[in-house]
Amino acid sequence: MACKVELRVYDRDRAFTDDFMGAAEIDLASLTPTSEEVNLHLADENLNEELGYINLHASDSEPIREEMAIQAELLSSSPPKEPTPFLTVGCHAGIRGQRTIFPVAVATVQLVSGSNLPARDANGFSDPYVKFTMGKAKKKSKVCYKTLNPVWKDEFIFQLFNNESSTLDVTVWDKDNYRKDDFIGRCELNLWDIEREVTHSLQLGLLDTPGNLLFLITIHDIEPRENSLTSYDLSNLRTRYNKTATFQDLPDVGFAELKVISATGLRAADINGKSDPFCVVQLCNARAQTQTCYKTLDPVWNRVFTFPIRDIHDVFDICIFDSDNVTDREFLGRVAIPILRGVNGVERTYALKDRKLKERTKGTVTIQISYIYNPIRAAIRTLSPREEKYMEEDLKFKKNLLLSNFQRVWRLMQSIIATAEFINSCFTWVNPRRSAVAFMAFLVIVWNFELYMLPISLLMLLMKTYVDVFVRNQPLAAVESGKYSGSENDDDDVDEELSSNKPSLLQRLSALQEVLTKVQNILDFIASFGERVKNTFAWRVPFLSWLAVCVLCVVAVVLYYFPLRGIVLLWGINKFTKRLRKPNFVPNNEVMDFLSRVPSNVQIDDYREIPIEQGSPKNCKKKR
Repeated sequence: MACKVELRVYDRDRAFTDDFMGAAEIDLASLTPTSEEVNLHLADENLNEELGYINLHASDSEPIREEMAIQAELLSSSPPKEPTPFLTVGCHAGIRGQRTIFPVAVATVQLVSGSNLPARDANGFSDPYVKFTMGKAKKKSKVCYKTLNPVWKDEFIFQLFNNESSTLDVTVWDKDNYRKDDFIGRCELNLWDIEREVTHSLQLGLLDTPGNLLFLITIHDIEPRENSLTSYDLSNLRTRYNKTATFQDLPDVGFAELKVISATGLRAADINGKSDPFCVVQLCNARAQTQTCYKTLDPVWNRVFTFPIRDIHDVFDICIFDSDNVTDREFLGRVAIPILRGVNGVERTYALKDRKLKERTKGTVTIQISYIYNPIRAAIRTLSPREEKYMEEDLKFKKNLLLSNFQRVWRLMQSIIATAEFINSCFTWVNPRRSAVAFMAFLVIVWNFELYMLPISLLMLLMKTYVDVFVRNQPLAAVESGKYSGSENDDDDVDEELSSNKPSLLQRLSALQEVLTKVQNILDFIASFGERVKNTFAWRVPFLSWLAVCVLCVVAVVLYYFPLRGIVLLWGINKFTKRLRKPNFVPNNEVMDFLSRVPSNVQIDDYREIPIEQGSPKNCKKKR
């Protein structure tokens, strides 16, 4: 006998009548004694739409069958009436209905720049901005004035529900103040077809008009997926990055796996004393994001992300935010970890820092970094220009930052002055013994000097520091970065000063800002150059110092066996003919490319780990 149970689903309303969301039936006669999963599709006789489903665990039992038999006997001797249903049910899944449509993925669209856009103004330029439309979602970028090659560096978030509603319509417009904005061009992109959990650099051409737009697009699944490497994957990676396969794919330096495990003791960002934290991981231009853990200060993500390594000296930038809605987020903490500074395959807990990586903020994050790389490819890549970080913020002029850079240069100048005074003291015979030794050393060195002795001298200096640090275990001296530690909203910004001055003074201050910004950047370059040379000899990055050792050995051998005149001649021929042999060659300086991988004191301070047991973090204002 058939005995059916009807299930009705409602939306609970406190002040009004509950809303009906759908109904389904289950036949008790079809159940078995063992618990089984049953999927029931919801329906409404008044609607012709898909209302979702309900997922149940159901089973029958001996009392149920006896009761059904009794009801069958009663029905045979009495008028028909509705049977009394008996059902053992456990509901463990959610319901999807018409009123609540959940996204399956989130797209992070980063608008980097445009190139070769057509002119729409009489001055031969345009004031371009970009509009994005996907379904009901609409976004707009900032305006870049008087340019055909704008740089926006804007980020937008879109939710993906299905393939039909995931087409992103992009239109470019020219901003006009006194009339309607001029249309420049458009393009389309189906975000649903893009590979998930991978950052894609896309150069899209505008339709029916010249010009291109550069995007960085990453699609993240709402539900976390398990993508840990298996032993088979690890075996393939070891073969792929084996030294015997070095010259098969030189740009592919290595492979990194980052597991974001959890965070503890985060700052409460919501009014209920909790936060809705999620974690964003960046490696150069690659980006990954965890799911959001709601109403907790101790989230557990257990997400595994994989990144291709293009430069072994790249840095993992890990930021934790509080999610307020789809697009708004509030900063909670940050930590920067160079790949080579991570302990391979070991779970580590790091204290969080503020947005500028200067002071400690509340909370810790636990991660695990695993990587495999080819050291020969990494060494070759080290002598090439670094990859540009498209979304890196441009530096603005700040008086405190200018003062900080000046102090860094002054410290280096003091070291140079002290060295010059020491050499001068040898000539003045202030200390007769020291001057006598210096005089004898000068005679011996000048009489016997050969050019190959120069790299050997630098090699001896490198090895002396290596023995002190790694053999004698002498600690490195703490760096004095003089790092700028101003707040996010400094009141000394020139932009704010401009707004409070008379129009006649605006041009002067604008010109002053331009000059001071150049001075600030020059000081930063000089200070970073000197600090990087110093840190190379201090073995701050052992990989780079060992690379310097190898290069100096090769240079010493070449200079020893080959005459200097022939080496200089070959070098000049190579430099003069390189453009003829390689028309697309990008001029570079191998020494400067090498030093760009050595961290300056500011970067070392960024990567410094703060002890977890250190005193309570400083109070910080909420920032959005």
